[in-house]
Amino acid sequence: RCQRKIGRLLVMKVLVLFIAMVCAIACTTTETILDFNLVEGSINKLDSAYVIFQEQAYRFPLDAQGKGTLKMNIKEDGFAILVYGKLSTNIYLKQGNTLKVIWDKEDWRGGKMQVVSDDGGINEYIRLNIEKSFKKATECSFTLEEDSFMDKVEQTIRELSAGIDSTNFAPEIKDILKASSKYEVLYWIYKYPRFHNFGKRMSQEEYLAFKRFNEYMFDKFEAHPEYLCLTAYREYAVNWFYELMQLRCFGEPYILKKEKACQYILEHVKNAELREYALAETITPYIKSYGIEGAENIIECFRTNVKNPMYVNLFESYYTIWKQISPGSFACDFRYSDVDGKQVRLSDFKGKYVFIDIWATWCKPCCYEIPFIQEIEHRLAGKDVVFVSISTDKDTDVWRKKVKEENMGGIQLNIGKDRSFTNYFYVTSIPRFIIIDPEQKIVTAHAPKPSSGELEKLLNKLLEKQG
Repeated sequence: RCQRKIGRLLVMKVLVLFIAMVCAIACTTTETILDFNLVEGSINKLDSAYVIFQEQAYRFPLDAQGKGTLKMNIKEDGFAILVYGKLSTNIYLKQGNTLKVIWDKEDWRGGKMQVVSDDGGINEYIRLNIEKSFKKATECSFTLEEDSFMDKVEQTIRELSAGIDSTNFAPEIKDILKASSKYEVLYWIYKYPRFHNFGKRMSQEEYLAFKRFNEYMFDKFEAHPEYLCLTAYREYAVNWFYELMQLRCFGEPYILKKEKACQYILEHVKNAELREYALAETITPYIKSYGIEGAENIIECFRTNVKNPMYVNLFESYYTIWKQISPGSFACDFRYSDVDGKQVRLSDFKGKYVFIDIWATWCKPCCYEIPFIQEIEHRLAGKDVVFVSISTDKDTDVWRKKVKEENMGGIQLNIGKDRSFTNYFYVTSIPRFIIIDPEQKIVTAHAPKPSSGELEKLLNKLLEKQG
């Protein structure tokens, strides 16, 4: 009996010790908390924001004032990316730390963001580094001749790096900060050839004439997956492949440039995380803006090679939108007023092809297309095609004045407050061109620009097929 009592006591002691250990472990597991606020008085139009940490997205809801809280259990400290809508910036996350963030939506780079954090001054220096790097990058004037410009760029990167070396941060923190500065500068200088030539359209020969610039920028892609935690590096990577294909595939259709960019990434980017990011950021923006028509090759490339849920979910959301307005689907009807106040519906034009131009008087690319639309309309006069222009102008007097000044033909309508048609067709930018067939089915939700010469060919082909 005595031995049994001793055995029970030992079991009890082991159990108590085990419970104590579990409690100790539980007590040391602390959350990293992000308290997010927009600047007081800002209008919040988004229901959430998110943090990208180690290539995972951590989304959190926002209230009507743009306030929200994110709680994370992270295993190590590190740089992360805070995203609000189209804005993104770097923050530093520390285990068990609380970050109080106040962001002004006008501060699109996040350099002036207010961050209160017990992290030894890292977040404060991130803000300083972003502002200083951007300011120094803009001092590399595009008016300088090539050698002077490149000397200035290299000097700027060295100066920024030296400033970071003078801090007391740990070597690994300094390395990330120096990389952030460097890629802020590199992202800026992509614009040099075009802006040095005052933004004019350049030939391939003119672009290649910037020999030192091209060697510096495109001799080799700087593959650093460890820097995916930096907004500046992510922008550098995306633009590197885009600009390379602009240079190599000069004059080729945009979709072919995308296909060749994907092929280049698959052949040259060996790190899986970096490869997935590069492919996702090459393909998804195209699908978002141009849809899925003719994009079968890059869609297959994405689905074969990109598995990260953060990228897959975003891609599939855009794919689903465009799938609903793919060729053969029925078009959403509209009811808008013309310049005389008469109500016009899409269904009024059953039996004819309808070319739709969504535009605005303040949109220069839209106004550039007007003469080309008029020429095509004139050449196709008397055929079964109607030209409908839908203005998104809020000031209808300005719109009517423009219609009269330009002697714009066709059917001229104003969208007013009804955005159901543009929402249905996922119009996120203008000009946008749509073609509807005689049965009110969609021929294409993203027709070629009139100035390209391809639109008239397509309309003629459709009309010949009909009749």
